[in-house]
Amino acid sequence: MSDVLLLHAGIADRRMWQPQVEALEAAGHRALASDLPGFGDAPLEPGTIAYVDHAAALLDAPATVVGCSFGGRIAIELAASRPDLVERLVLVGAGLGSWTWSDSAQAGFAEEEEAIERGELAAAAAQQARMWLAADAAPEVRELTEAMTLRSYEQQLPVEGAVKAVWPEISAETRLTEIGVPTLVVVGTEDLDDIKSMAEKLAAEIPGARLATIEGAGHLPSLERPEELNGLLLEFLR
Repeated sequence: MSDVLLLHAGIADRRMWQPQVEALEAAGHRALASDLPGFGDAPLEPGTIAYVDHAAALLDAPATVVGCSFGGRIAIELAASRPDLVERLVLVGAGLGSWTWSDSAQAGFAEEEEAIERGELAAAAAQQARMWLAADAAPEVRELTEAMTLRSYEQQLPVEGAVKAVWPEISAETRLTEIGVPTLVVVGTEDLDDIKSMAEKLAAEIPGARLATIEGAGHLPSLERPEELNGLLLEFLR
């Protein structure tokens, strides 16, 4: 059995992984799910934040690294820069920092920003849930997603402009072919077209990567279709 590091999405925090933590631990694995700085209960301090270094510091031995969305971007960079720490890689609706977003996605981001500028944080969080979750997402999933997003605003907005994110000088996105660990790429059929295109790129360029889709899931399959994602994870770990 192995350690499994779970890196959450930018519209979430460690709570998005609760169904996976339970399934992984029941199967004998050690699940490591913590809040990234600026999310959940982890404060974001003025200065610089190196998310990849932060993720590396959570591991004391090689592990399976699972990243969703923003956490997926961190996982990709970690696999490229610290291959000694990554045994397997699972990318769920993973984001790419260099991606040129579609007009429809940019309109969604703009709508969120406008609500934040008006001070309507709950409305911004609700907009993000509408943007990212499948239309038929359960009410409790929608409610949790809004709460996690709202919490990120509370952590990040007070230090806006005083924090700089630092990424590896040579991005892993330019050398995906060098990632040499077994990789599973997962995407929901109801996720944004941009995310589905990123998943196809990752599966095509990472050697030996397998692409799996989860029917009916939006951007957070861990909550929207937990049993399906759990099955994929446990099969991959076997």
